[in-house]
Amino acid sequence: MIGTAHDIMSIVTPPRAVFVDHPVGRTFGPPHDRDRNEAVLAAALAELPRFTQARQIRDPGIQWSADGSRAWEQELLAEMRQDR
Repeated sequence: MIGTAHDIMSIVTPPRAVFVDHPVGRTFGPPHDRDRNEAVLAAALAELPRFTQARQIRDPGIQWSADGSRAWEQELLAEMRQDR
């Protein structure tokens, strides 16, 4: 599983999971950003041989913002409010 909600992944405990620090619904990156989408998938697949136990969650350090900023949370919230 590749997921963006670490807290939920910890409760549901899939057999193997890779955490991606991206907004929910944008697991592989921004829409139409093929390079980013492929990079996220490649990084997640590269984690497969690193699993050492069942229900492990691996974090390859993929973040939405290069600087680790979480400003996207407010941007996404504003975007969702506009759709209403």
